[in-house]
Amino acid sequence: MKARRILIFSRDPGGTNAVMQLIEPLRALQNQVDVYGKDIALSIYRKLNMDCSDISDAIPTGTQEETIEFLRKICPDLVVTGTSSEDFTERHLWKAAESAGIASFAVLDQWTNYRLRLIPEGDGPTTEHPASELVLPSFFFIMDEFAKKEMCALGIDREKLVVSGQPFFDYIRKTGDKFTAGDIKRLRQELNGTEDSLVFVFASQPIASVHLKNGMAEDHWGYTEKTVLKSLVGCLSKLTEELAVKVTLVLRLHPKDESNAYQDALADLPSSIKVAFDRETDSSLLLKSADLIIGMFSMLLLEAAILERPFISVQIGLKRESPLIFDRMGSARSILSEEELEKTLREVLNGKRRDVSNLKFEFGATERIVEYLEGYR
Repeated sequence: MKARRILIFSRDPGGTNAVMQLIEPLRALQNQVDVYGKDIALSIYRKLNMDCSDISDAIPTGTQEETIEFLRKICPDLVVTGTSSEDFTERHLWKAAESAGIASFAVLDQWTNYRLRLIPEGDGPTTEHPASELVLPSFFFIMDEFAKKEMCALGIDREKLVVSGQPFFDYIRKTGDKFTAGDIKRLRQELNGTEDSLVFVFASQPIASVHLKNGMAEDHWGYTEKTVLKSLVGCLSKLTEELAVKVTLVLRLHPKDESNAYQDALADLPSSIKVAFDRETDSSLLLKSADLIIGMFSMLLLEAAILERPFISVQIGLKRESPLIFDRMGSARSILSEEELEKTLREVLNGKRRDVSNLKFEFGATERIVEYLEGYR
């Protein structure tokens, strides 16, 4: 059977983590796999020593016309991408592939912002479009039947939706198993120094900046990452002093975060709270070393659930349907008030165990997707 040429592209961290799991298995089957990235994706690929070309070098203007020309020049048999909200490169590639008679596949990484990833260029997120006007690939690889139900509710043809699981979930489970008790002990000592402290991880998300880039209010959900962190820090400051406990609060910065993003929220902390910033530690090791993971609707909360680590979602001020899959499926419940946050943190600081979500993840996605692509002719 003749080897095929497959173009892989991603831009956002979530999409990059998902599609990169497919590269080596596809190459092992003698496919020529050309990997292109943009912005943050480039640093992720290069950090892992994976060959990756900057698509901005090939498509300097980033226009639809230039994307069509680029795709016709390299002439792949298949196009596989992640998805992005404020960047349109994936959507340009899907349209270019359609015009060239090439099948395109998008790997979905999360149960959020389905529509925002598909709206036509030049339209705001509040512009209403029938499904026929959304920009779609030939097929989506999606996490589960729940995602299929939600995407069908948007009017997307169910024939386009392939339930495969999410390849990065396979990676999380596999890498989480490799860390030993010694690895965890060493990281905790590195984070805590000489103190015997609890380790809490705050999963940052650049919610405000992403919304502004999409023409939305920064508090679209009713909160931002800064308002949530302010509530968390205020509550922790009070409780750690009252209960005479020490906490190391690790801010796991998102790749899109500015390094000084939380300067104001962390200005007046008591001595009972030590702050550490982290971008580089393997996320599975960091989560396995933590006593509690705190976020809004970050992928890190999904990672925590896969690794069976205790976590809470804090969405104080929420004014829309929750973007967190655990809430929508009823497998966990976000904290929506200051009072509830204090009660929950008090329990954790007093040593009461937090339950983890019972969300059933689909594993084996990498093999399913590769098998599907190999069988697609």
